[in-house]
Amino acid sequence: MAALYASWLSRRDWAPKSPSSRLIALWHVYREQILFLVAGGWNTLFQFCCFSLLYYLLHDSLHADVIVVISYLIASVNGFLCFRWFVFRTADRPLLRYLRYNLIYVPLLLIYMLVLPLALAHAFLSAYVMQALFTLVAIVLGYMGNKYFAFRVSPRE
Repeated sequence: MAALYASWLSRRDWAPKSPSSRLIALWHVYREQILFLVAGGWNTLFQFCCFSLLYYLLHDSLHADVIVVISYLIASVNGFLCFRWFVFRTADRPLLRYLRYNLIYVPLLLIYMLVLPLALAHAFLSAYVMQALFTLVAIVLGYMGNKYFAFRVSPRE
C-alpha cells in the first residue's frame, strides 16, 4: 500500500496539491498503523496505571510478579477491545480473537518477566531503559502478531 502511495505521489498530475490533502492521503494509506500506535500508547498508559495502582495497594501482601500478572489480565481486556474496535475493526468470534491476542502477548509477558531480572543483574542499563527497549520490540511483534494472526480476516471468515 505504501508503494502504491509513493508511485501515486510521483505522478505530478495525480499528486495532492495542498498539505491537508497530502495528510488525508497519508491517513488513508497508514490509518491502521497510526491507530495501532495511538491505541498502543493508550494501552501502555492504561497498563502502567493499572500496575502502579495495584502495586501501591498490594505490594505488602503480593509479590511483584503476581501484581504484573493481575494488571496484565485487566489491561489485556482493554488492549484487546481497543485493537478490535478501533484499529482492526473486527466483529466476529470475539472469544477466539481474544485467545489469539493473548497468544501474542502472554509469551512477550513471560519473556519480559524472565529477561528483565537477568538484564538488570548483568547489564549496565536501568530498568526504565530496559522497559523502553522491550517496549519497542513488543510494539513491532505486537503489530505483526495482531495484524497477521489475532485479527487476521481469512477468506473463510
